[in-house]
Amino acid sequence: MGNRGARAERDTFRLALGFQGEIADGWFYDTYYVYGKTKESQVSGGLVNVQSFRQGLEAVIDSQDLDGDGITDEAICIDATARGFNCAPVDIYGFNSLSQGAIDFVSAPSSLSTSVEQEIIGGNISGDLFDLPAGTVGIAAGFEYREEFSRSEFDALQQAGLNAGNAIPATEGSFDVTEYYVEANIPVLDSVTMNAAVRLSDYSTVGNTESWNVGIDWEVMDSLRLRATRARSTRAPNIDELFSPPSQTFPSGLNDPCLGVTNSGGGAAGDACRTDVGVTTNIASNGEFTLNQSDLQGISGFNRGNQDLKEEVGDSVTVGLVFTPENLISGLDITLDYFDIEITDAIVSTPRQFILDQCYGGGDTSFCDFVTRRSAPSGNNSAGSLEFIDSGVSNSGGLGTEGVDLTLTYSTDIGPGAFRTRLAYTYLIDGYSIPLPGADKDEFAGEIGASEHKANWNFGYKLNDFDFNWSLTYIGAADFDDQFLSGFGIAPGGVGIGSVTYHDVQASYHISDSTELYAGASNLFDKEPPRILSGVSGSSTGTETDAGTYDPIGQSFYIGFRSKF
Repeated sequence: MGNRGARAERDTFRLALGFQGEIADGWFYDTYYVYGKTKESQVSGGLVNVQSFRQGLEAVIDSQDLDGDGITDEAICIDATARGFNCAPVDIYGFNSLSQGAIDFVSAPSSLSTSVEQEIIGGNISGDLFDLPAGTVGIAAGFEYREEFSRSEFDALQQAGLNAGNAIPATEGSFDVTEYYVEANIPVLDSVTMNAAVRLSDYSTVGNTESWNVGIDWEVMDSLRLRATRARSTRAPNIDELFSPPSQTFPSGLNDPCLGVTNSGGGAAGDACRTDVGVTTNIASNGEFTLNQSDLQGISGFNRGNQDLKEEVGDSVTVGLVFTPENLISGLDITLDYFDIEITDAIVSTPRQFILDQCYGGGDTSFCDFVTRRSAPSGNNSAGSLEFIDSGVSNSGGLGTEGVDLTLTYSTDIGPGAFRTRLAYTYLIDGYSIPLPGADKDEFAGEIGASEHKANWNFGYKLNDFDFNWSLTYIGAADFDDQFLSGFGIAPGGVGIGSVTYHDVQASYHISDSTELYAGASNLFDKEPPRILSGVSGSSTGTETDAGTYDPIGQSFYIGFRSKF
């Protein structure tokens, strides 16, 4: 019946009103009110009404004049009610075997309606507080009140999972928050400046939170500055994370811990598996627990929000230097920054493989409440095979990342024009996630989506009104997820993918100060993304790769016109 596809129309309305001015000498204020609303209407095609599809499959030759039009050798739908709604027999054998009548009868376009609203009222005041020997202390303070609401609702068939897609019910929720902040800039010495800030928030969902940061900037000499920041940040859960009802999904790439278990042995995992009646029935029939292709592809489950979530808290430290050796190399700037970020109570969906591993021999049988196995054979599915694995949003044990950022910029005149270049390089020292409080760390540094080495190098040349830019993006080699590999008995780092480099170019011509023509190419040499098959950890559905890291589209060209009036 063709590919699935969707067309969306969005309307956005936004009103912003504000006042600003000077209260007294050196003191300024601003207040504002903002209201915005976005509505979306989406229609999807290529889907079928599974009930109509079934009625169309239940067809026989009309040898008994079922429809009252005489005995014929034509196929007819058995269900008389369905025939009253123009049921046409569905022939699934052969290319283009579906008649237009069958297509019309089983087609079920899906619709999605969403609405997002935000309303904000706030104000700020800033000015010079008092003088110190090294300079004036500047301060800023303010407040903001914000309300947010969103609703997302599919058609009835989609909500019931009766259009060959996932069952996705309507999601609706709202929250409001009142925030106050104050920040200060303090000249400690002629060459040393300290800055500090604190923000207090009161959410209708998670209650009171606080964020703060303290930083220092030291100008060691004209060409060298040192800087450091210690900060705490908070993120409250959003509406989807809080209020999303159970939505169906079909997970892939899971390893069943019971696979291969026999009547004895297998350690704690084997003992846990044999407590399930379906698993023992499967073992009795096959000598060991076995699964077929339908079992592997027939796993479903539901994702759900959690109104008991609390905010996630991030603590970070950054230390860096800025070096501008004008006396040695004019036009060269170097920045080097070390960062260490740790997030506690990170808001995540509990990984389904983690749920399985904990239930079967992992030491926490409470996770078995999220797992449903078939107690007996059902259709093409085996006894004991996984039917549902549910997962909900929760506050995990946390996330962490540590690394170094290096940036080099250089510009100079070459020939009749100006040359410029910029190199930005990141080395990921460490990265980990903790699925739940008390669980072991899952190291992800060096894995797909978190390569140890990443860099972007730009070259540009400007000649009069012409400007040319060449960009290289390098993504280092990466390994597959350790937990995924362990399910196949493969050691960490045993399987991975190589590095990838993309080339992008752009040229522009400035007709005037306000008008520009430009053209370019993305992924100039049509570099194929690393192949990561569906079901493998790190693959994005429908792309056969990690689409958030690599280019799944390939070479593309564009041309444009930009003007300011």
